Amino acid sequence: MAVFNVIFSEAAARVRDSLTDDRLLALRRGLAILAEDPRSKISAAISGDENTRSVALTHTMAIEYVISDGLLIVLVVHLVDTSHVLVETED
Repeated sequence: MAVFNVIFSEAAARVRDSLTDDRLLALRRGLAILAEDPRSKISAAISGDENTRSVALTHTMAIEYVISDGLLIVLVVHLVDTSHVLVETED
């Protein structure tokens, strides 16, 4: 099985470079898994061609990416800060 090379858009790289060590480790671990299986069953296609996808790597981090010519191109890294929320729930 081929392992995809991971590259970042400029915007995604800026977010990556600002991550704390623990979040950066989680991002790297998630991308290592996706590099082996970029169409993981928990990822979702967000385009008609199945190559632009989204996946939650952790409860507070998700990415959008494109699969193309042996590359996994990270377009966006989404971070969620749950320390301040609009509606409190009793989960």
